[in-house]
Amino acid sequence: MWSVALFFALPLHARVLDRTLATVNGDVILLSEFEKNSTPIIEQFKKVTPASELTSERVGEIKKRVLDQMTDDRLLAQEAKKKGIRVSQLEVDDGVKKVRGRFGAEDEFNKELQKEGMTYDAFRKHIQNQIATIKLIDQDVKAKTPVPSDSDVKNLFETLSAILQDKPIPGSHTATEVDELKSLARAMNQRFGERVRARHILVRVGPNASKEDKSTAMNRAKDVQRQLKGGDFAELAKKYSEDPGSRERGGDLGYFSRGDMVPAFDKAAFALNVGQTSDVVTTDFGHHLIRVEEKKAASKFSLEDVKDDLKEYLFQQRAAKKFEAYVKDLRSKADIKINNLE
Repeated sequence: MWSVALFFALPLHARVLDRTLATVNGDVILLSEFEKNSTPIIEQFKKVTPASELTSERVGEIKKRVLDQMTDDRLLAQEAKKKGIRVSQLEVDDGVKKVRGRFGAEDEFNKELQKEGMTYDAFRKHIQNQIATIKLIDQDVKAKTPVPSDSDVKNLFETLSAILQDKPIPGSHTATEVDELKSLARAMNQRFGERVRARHILVRVGPNASKEDKSTAMNRAKDVQRQLKGGDFAELAKKYSEDPGSRERGGDLGYFSRGDMVPAFDKAAFALNVGQTSDVVTTDFGHHLIRVEEKKAASKFSLEDVKDDLKEYLFQQRAAKKFEAYVKDLRSKADIKINNLE
């Protein structure tokens, strides 16, 4: 949100048979723009989500979040313009250079512009608007966010330590705050706790699949298991795994800590020794075969080891809340009209 985003996200011209999806203080959001942003997110959601959770309601929630974000982007760009925030040509040049760096050659960059129906001048203008928005956030949000004290950092450290030791969490927190604290504790544990690096082969089958489908999937998993006795795990993962996120890497999931994976997978992975392969492990995603490649033992850490990270975390949390209130205020003063999202 506060860094230069995907600059090719929003095409700048209307397509044939396009329509106005929403207006933000008279600024139009076209259906084509919305679909350009929402379609990749929805497709990725469908790839990684169990079939039982692929409901129209969940897809509708995603669409609403995307449109809300696009609306907020419009409001922020308008506010930056209203406040006369300036962006130099050198800053635009630097932004253009960063985006170009993602492409192997100039020709690839130009083809992407053409694909998006965007002229080079329009692209530079888009970069300029993005940078102006970042400057607005720095000026009106970050600059006005109080820096956490040493006492704040110490209290957070003690709270995270309690979570990692399964002790009661001190103080009063909302359910959302508890979830965030647990996520941060897991991140600390990932950095300093016991970790394993594992590969897996997934034969996908949903928990609500028919008995016949479950049996077929289990037989396929058992067949792969037999092939593993004389075969290369990585090569068989590339051939048989139905996890799109790891298949091309030979099933490699990288390092993870206790609690990062679903319980059955987690328990099996940490019970294996390096070089061992599990029996078939069943989760809501399907049947897994797991091989542990490496292990790293846990190490103790002190407040001194993590205080800078925790201070930055607290600052970002405060800035995020201030930003949320800032955008809410912009919305309350704006004229926003939304047509049928379906």
